[in-house]
Amino acid sequence: MIHRTIFLILFAATARADDTTFSVSGAAPKHHTAEIEFRDSSGAKWPNFFHGKPAGIEGFIDFDATKPGANFTLLCDKMAQDKGDQSRKVLGALPQPLTATLAITRLGPLTPAAKAINGEATHTGEMTGTLEVAGKRIAVRAETGLWVHDGKGDEKSRALMLTGSFNVKPADVGLPGTAPIAIRFGLTAFPGTGANTGKQEPSKP
Repeated sequence: MIHRTIFLILFAATARADDTTFSVSGAAPKHHTAEIEFRDSSGAKWPNFFHGKPAGIEGFIDFDATKPGANFTLLCDKMAQDKGDQSRKVLGALPQPLTATLAITRLGPLTPAAKAINGEATHTGEMTGTLEVAGKRIAVRAETGLWVHDGKGDEKSRALMLTGSFNVKPADVGLPGTAPIAIRFGLTAFPGTGANTGKQEPSKP
């Protein structure tokens, strides 16, 4: 009886881990699953849009209210609408071509959001890490919304969707001006253990 109880506890823990841990991998799926956009909060410049895939070792997101965690890197090295006059865009004065790399090392406590996204129960949490663009590396804290999408019909894949946002100063990326640059990123992650070791870097003040 004792052995059966221990087995049930271990089985429940395993099922829970599989249910809340999502892989952030560049290997699968083959299509791009990440994007980063830069917008001029003053409205004087057009936005820059980047897309790409996770980079480096396989990352993870623990979408777990009791012990959330995250460690992954997004390499967005493809720029949408890269033709035409780039000087009109918020990053247009920087040397081209550009790559935006976002490395997330921590996900803080999760809080149920007041409003669902696309009808899915949503949680918010702060992701911390670094953004690198044009040779500049900036520490970031991003307010992030996360929700699980259980595919229906032809879309049967279960996935974790997230969208985060933060601001940087133009000087942080080597640009003139004072109006903040608003940055938003998005990612789709899929079930899997990934490289989750249960550890994440401590949040920096």
